[in-house]
Amino acid sequence: MSNPEHQPGRAPRKSLGKRICGSDALEWYRLAKAPLVLGHEIAGEIVQVGENVSGWKKGDRVFVSHHVPCGICRYCVEGHESCCDTLASTNFDPGGFAEYLRVPAVNVRNGVYALPDSITYDQGVFIEPLACVFGANGMPAGGLEEES
Repeated sequence: MSNPEHQPGRAPRKSLGKRICGSDALEWYRLAKAPLVLGHEIAGEIVQVGENVSGWKKGDRVFVSHHVPCGICRYCVEGHESCCDTLASTNFDPGGFAEYLRVPAVNVRNGVYALPDSITYDQGVFIEPLACVFGANGMPAGGLEEES
């Protein structure tokens, strides 16, 4: 995809760090989505900010979650975000292996995180798999401290 035109509520970003996920390598997963551009573990730089987007600007280094809950349905309010209907319907356009991609408004609101300068783009792509490890083990990801 060439540099995407901006759309209201979206934040196009340039994908600078990306990795292949185990699910991207599974034939049953890939074939059902073909010819989709795969890739959802990405970190990059915002290249343009759409109307109605606040808190982000061109040049910001970010990690972007590919599936995010809405945060307002009864499941989300009760702390059961994995049951949220929005969670399974959100994604990037076209996919993380594209040079540029569009990030939907709900992902911008609920799934874009600043990437500190101390974390490279290549390291940033491991945020999502690490979050899965924390979640699977019932460990809170918040409150982790950097080593001195």
